[in-house]
Amino acid sequence: MKAAAVALLVAGLLAGCGTSGTAAPSGSSTGQPAAQASPIQSAEIQRLLDAARNDHETELGISWAESSLGGSVGAKAFEGVFNNLYGTNIKINFTPGPSIPDVTGKVTQELAAGQKSSTDVLITADTTLAPVLDRDLLEPYDYTQLSPRITSKFLAPKNLSVEVVSLVPGITYNTNLVQPADVHKKMEDVLNPKWKGKIATTPYVTGFDRIALRPEWTPQKVKDYMAKLTTNLGGLIRSGEEPRIATGEFAMMVLDTGFHQAQKQIVKGAPLQQVIPQDAGTVGFLYLGVPRNSAHPNLAKLYINALMTEQGQAALYTVAFLDHYELAGSRLAAELKQRGVDPSTFLRTDVAFVAAHPELSQLQLELQKMVTEQK
Repeated sequence: MKAAAVALLVAGLLAGCGTSGTAAPSGSSTGQPAAQASPIQSAEIQRLLDAARNDHETELGISWAESSLGGSVGAKAFEGVFNNLYGTNIKINFTPGPSIPDVTGKVTQELAAGQKSSTDVLITADTTLAPVLDRDLLEPYDYTQLSPRITSKFLAPKNLSVEVVSLVPGITYNTNLVQPADVHKKMEDVLNPKWKGKIATTPYVTGFDRIALRPEWTPQKVKDYMAKLTTNLGGLIRSGEEPRIATGEFAMMVLDTGFHQAQKQIVKGAPLQQVIPQDAGTVGFLYLGVPRNSAHPNLAKLYINALMTEQGQAALYTVAFLDHYELAGSRLAAELKQRGVDPSTFLRTDVAFVAAHPELSQLQLELQKMVTEQK
């Protein structure tokens, strides 16, 4: 997205913030938090703003992959939301980094070496957060103090992180190749021999380990299913390679990593859609937390709160087609409703769920071996 488009995006998001009254001073030219921010949602927010000022926190550094939360474009949009929300003039510096697992590993090494974290806010998935819950990597903090929108159900165990976006895997398919009558209602529908060689899946078999714990399945049933699916596979593709479905190289992707990847192509006119089979509904999450070695921990907590506001969630959806379906104003929730999907039927696989089921990692390894050996 070019600079002009980013500017229009930020302006549109800020216009929808709906603040009233005279805005407080936006801070000095040094970028320090303003003495009086507007609006103030809670006493805790004011405390964090005061602490940031006293600790000379004038900027926030974040680092993750360009493919996460809109990358540099997202960071620019979130900077506007942040400063409008708090009446500040904080600079958010984004540094493109590695994948989510590698970012977690890097911050872990920095903490062990006594160094400041290379990112003030750590992004994790449920699978990358679960193994570090007991490693004192993240600062425990009661994020519910910040906003009524952040309730305990959005928090990771020990108050270490906050669910910021939800990911709902399904089947992304080419609408030119899969006719309405053939749209897959259940997972077994893709085993039809007519789809032989026309199906792709990810090399990391996203989502299959989770559906194993739905009531319709067991781990053994999923392995039996995968053995049949591999006979129909035409190839392995990664998340973000949905254009290969759009071009017709494959008719479908079973399973995808979430509708947001297809939506990126749909808005460009690609003939794609996603279906969530009745027996495969699961939802996972991405989390944001503050490393213990964060250089700007006060601003980091305020940043997480900003992304949970309605304006922050709108920015997330605008730049990445992601938000949290359980927050008021969710575009994903509206999309699911329009498609006749009931999220209450999903298996909620948050970090507590993943931590309680360590067998999932072994199952995923076995399923990965099945698809990679087949191909």
